Amino acid sequence: MKQTNKKYTLLLVFCCLIWGSTFTVIKDITTKVDPYLLSSLRNWIAVIAFLIYLFFTKKLTTLKNKSAVKYGIILGAIIGAIYIIQTIGLNITSSTHSAFITSSAVILVPILLLFSGQNKLDKNQILTIAIVGIGIYFLTNGNSNSSYNFGDVLTLICAAICALNIILSGEYVRKSELNGIIFYQFLFAGIISTIALGIKTGITKEEIIYKWDALPSVLYLSLIGTLLCYFIMIYVQQYISTILTAMILSLEPIFATTASYFYTGETITLIELFGGLLIISGITYYNLKSEKEKA
Repeated sequence: MKQTNKKYTLLLVFCCLIWGSTFTVIKDITTKVDPYLLSSLRNWIAVIAFLIYLFFTKKLTTLKNKSAVKYGIILGAIIGAIYIIQTIGLNITSSTHSAFITSSAVILVPILLLFSGQNKLDKNQILTIAIVGIGIYFLTNGNSNSSYNFGDVLTLICAAICALNIILSGEYVRKSELNGIIFYQFLFAGIISTIALGIKTGITKEEIIYKWDALPSVLYLSLIGTLLCYFIMIYVQQYISTILTAMILSLEPIFATTASYFYTGETITLIELFGGLLIISGITYYNLKSEKEKA
């Protein structure tokens, strides 16, 4: 691997470490902050912080790029959906379940590329999908004390949206201007999340939940888990492939499980562990095969 690729790989591993920790953080504050409000805050804080960065670095003119606006709208809608669905799902399921299921986005990438006509599933990909599918089954049905969990279903939907985000962000950053895409995706994600919050509040007439002791967690999710990590992910996709990006992101559940254990004492059963290992094994097998075919 070239030295430059190593640098980009380490940057993505850093993102995985941060994103792995966010599962526990989000799980911890789901009773303190409304999911729609949390998505809104994460994006609006990221917008303000990035706008300040562009102002002091004299890069505000990059926001005039028209294609960046178009791509930002699309990615913003996707990110808004990811944050809302993931947060609602985490309110129902465990952070470990959420992390492992979300990691299945790696093998959902080739499936989505298949439907777009950019890819054909080979026997290795089909085998990988089968292994990960079985792993998800054991992971989500491995606790005898719990019944069918709708939070796991929501997380699987979120994983599919994450796969779409990986594909599109990798494609768009090679066509447009990086800073513009970053800014507009958070701007429109913030707008969409705020509109969703208003609609939800108008329909349910429920009071919007927010406790001020959640502020440090909200800032961490906004500035580190959102702005910094998404900036890094989109930045490095200018230089490495979508498949390699997905491969590195598959490390996320390992960091998430570790963080959950040390921060909240969350544990999993042997069957759930077996399911998680199957998911990681399937993803690893797929990535090794992909890299071997490129060599």
